[in-house]
Amino acid sequence: MLKVKKIIASVLPGIFLIGYNVGTGSVTSMSKAGANFGLDLLWTVLVSCLMTYYLIVLFSKYTMVTNETVIQGIKKHIHPSLAILLLVALSTIIISALTGLLGIMADVMAEWSAVVLPFYISSLAWAIIFGSLIYVLIWLGNYDLFEKILAILVAIMALAFITTMFLNFPSISELAKGFIPKFPKSAAGSDNSPFIIIAGMVGTTVSVFAFIIRSQIVKDTGWTMGDNKVQKRDAFVSTSLMFIISSAILITAASTLNVQGLSLNNVAEMIPLMEPIAGKAALGVFVIGILAAGLSSHLPNTLVIPWLIIDYNEQERNTKTLSSRLIVLVLTVFSVIGIAFGFRPVFILMLSQASIAIVLPVTVGSVFYLTCKKSLMKAHSNKAYDIIMLSLIMLFTLYVSVLGIEGLIDDLTK
Repeated sequence: MLKVKKIIASVLPGIFLIGYNVGTGSVTSMSKAGANFGLDLLWTVLVSCLMTYYLIVLFSKYTMVTNETVIQGIKKHIHPSLAILLLVALSTIIISALTGLLGIMADVMAEWSAVVLPFYISSLAWAIIFGSLIYVLIWLGNYDLFEKILAILVAIMALAFITTMFLNFPSISELAKGFIPKFPKSAAGSDNSPFIIIAGMVGTTVSVFAFIIRSQIVKDTGWTMGDNKVQKRDAFVSTSLMFIISSAILITAASTLNVQGLSLNNVAEMIPLMEPIAGKAALGVFVIGILAAGLSSHLPNTLVIPWLIIDYNEQERNTKTLSSRLIVLVLTVFSVIGIAFGFRPVFILMLSQASIAIVLPVTVGSVFYLTCKKSLMKAHSNKAYDIIMLSLIMLFTLYVSVLGIEGLIDDLTK
């Protein structure tokens, strides 16, 4: 029993990362991909998860060898201005992501209240409720509490989507075709281009935030190269679950929304995702799944900016300081204001996910440089295999960034 507890404790940091990678952003990106293009983009999920595993291990290795987080490494060994530029870019993305996350949860609950409750509760009211709940959790909680909460939410989310997937599971031949790389044509009726959907899928899976936070967690946990086996197992559990859950969402959308000819442009169109498992109760089951996904993503995302600032200043990671609480309060108020102004949450979240993919090459390139420095990494500097892998990842992320930029320009001009 003690051994089981130790194994569970050792993979909790990986489960915490799933909160960043598989939340409402993933539900939106994967649902939109499945609705618009069927199974055609399953290969994107697989490639993204393989890249994510490799990069989690690499970012972790840098911190285990140097005892520096990646942000601290960029600041010390490349240039402080690049570290600040990354902090500003990531903070800008997280602000739009929080608005999108809160907006989707609020819209789902407003839809639910209109059908189930004897009175209607507006999206804005739900946004205030959820924003306040997250703020109170952060005010009272600590990292250990966040890990446990996210583990429960991830389990609920996974159960909802994986069960639904198996009720309408496609044939093996159809599934296999989805893993053959291809770029689908534009989907009629969608206000997002396929470019931005692919960039969004990569951005939400190969997440800069997850890698940077992973580096912080490794340092806080005190892992060294002696813990490399545990760290790799934790990374494998994390990315395997990311792949299973993300694929389940895409397959479910392909077998429900796509076959009905529905393209995903608003929250109400996501409700048929759960019809195979719940029938008329689809709205209720969907509410459980999307809230678990939303809260598991919104909670850690709200912590990103305070943690980035703490990381840059090389301070102890403590979100109970006055400055951290003020930042979280401002973020909460800003995301609620965005909903009050009627920002489209699905669109905002897709733009945010695609923007992450644009920042990704800068971060990967920085770590590529740092892990090649023998003065830093000693015997653990990049080998020929690592250089080939990182070169391929850099090419892929640069290509996806171009797709994301084209998609952003296309959408914004419309």
